[in-house]
Amino acid sequence: MTAREAGFPQFELSVWHGLYAPAGVPEEVVTKLSGALQAAMEDATLKERFVQIATVPASKDQATPAALRTKLESETNRWGPILKAAGQFAD
Repeated sequence: MTAREAGFPQFELSVWHGLYAPAGVPEEVVTKLSGALQAAMEDATLKERFVQIATVPASKDQATPAALRTKLESETNRWGPILKAAGQFAD
């Protein structure tokens, strides 16, 4: 049974990943890591592997620390109340 068939026509769920560093990492290190991630996302072998596993990488403007922070906050706001109401937690 699909979510739509179960009475949830607006239900949407996707998987996403992010690259995180411990709190307090200097901004220049975060910038360097972000640049390395941006470069890796342009690698032809990685792009092909993503196709093979049916993964769509984030666009360049979404593969930034600020965009990831916004995504995490959005998803926390979206799922937090649901998890709490169900007596569950995510860590």
